[in-house]
Amino acid sequence: MIRGVIIEGLSTSGKSSVFSAIKRLHSQTQNGEKTIIAISEHYSQVLHSYQGVLKSMDKDEHIQLLHRHVDYLEQQFEWIASLGHTKASKGVFYLLERFNVNHRAAFINSPEIEMLEKRLSRLNALCVVLILSQDAVEPRFIESRGEAWKSYVMENHSTVTEACQKFLEDQEKLLMCAKQSLIPTLEINTDEADWDSYAKQILAKLNSLDMIHNPRSSS
Repeated sequence: MIRGVIIEGLSTSGKSSVFSAIKRLHSQTQNGEKTIIAISEHYSQVLHSYQGVLKSMDKDEHIQLLHRHVDYLEQQFEWIASLGHTKASKGVFYLLERFNVNHRAAFINSPEIEMLEKRLSRLNALCVVLILSQDAVEPRFIESRGEAWKSYVMENHSTVTEACQKFLEDQEKLLMCAKQSLIPTLEINTDEADWDSYAKQILAKLNSLDMIHNPRSSS
């Protein structure tokens, strides 16, 4: 009745591109859920713009925000369950970006994130972590977004090599957090920027999990 995908990864790993590809391909799926709830990273990240000024939430504020998003998903699940609908098309498909794994990394050893993951597990979530190989970090992370982005990235690094190394260290930390997650997790290398291919892979994995959890869906 409800299922969804959580897209995780560092900046320039392709989260927004995969997010958009999944939305588009899912909408073309025959008999797929007609209701899609998509919450991008602009509504889940710690750092956000408040009336044009960058502001960083503290841990408690941020975890409350994440739980409010899950509250809404649970309310929709309870509503459709109360109606007695059994067709997949009457269910809910959700997409979340930069959610549990990024915040496991930000808030180390946080029982609140584990509680969030338990709730998402009951909502049939699949977590996807997008990664880059070492050779792809410089062209994607440093060079792909123009000079303004490059200047921003290089502010705290003396060399490109140092900036790339920091990216790889942060990525490894993210992968370690993903392994600790209570949600099934899929790792995808996005060096080739083949967004539709990655989206198809993700939806196929979600379908296979759905058949395990809900055997009726295979009939």
